[in-house]
Amino acid sequence: MFKILPMQSIDERRALCQRTGAEFYPGDLAYQAFIDEKEAGIITFFFSGKRGCLRQICFYPDMQDFEVMFIGGRACMNFMDSVGATEGYFISPDPSNERLTLALGYKKQDDGSYYLNTEGFFIEHCKREQE
Repeated sequence: MFKILPMQSIDERRALCQRTGAEFYPGDLAYQAFIDEKEAGIITFFFSGKRGCLRQICFYPDMQDFEVMFIGGRACMNFMDSVGATEGYFISPDPSNERLTLALGYKKQDDGSYYLNTEGFFIEHCKREQE
């Protein structure tokens, strides 16, 4: 069993970033992941206007569960999309886990960045599979 919960306290976000090795940005929002009631990791993100930026998905090495990381990433993406930030970017994907980045739906751009337009992504079943 797992839980993905929003983090409210900046101090808690800072501390969890430090524990997991994630970079801390005071303006970011974050979700905290738990697996079997144990702290597993953090997913950080921010948005500005139509830009919704997933910053990082950082889990403890012994708690890296692909499905939980995927669902946590998608939860952040869905939240950003729901507030109108449909120009999606993944700022700091783990280069050793490109499978996760691609599974989330991001496509590598010519400049090396990862991008996904989420407009309609969460309401039209299988829309992206047709592209």
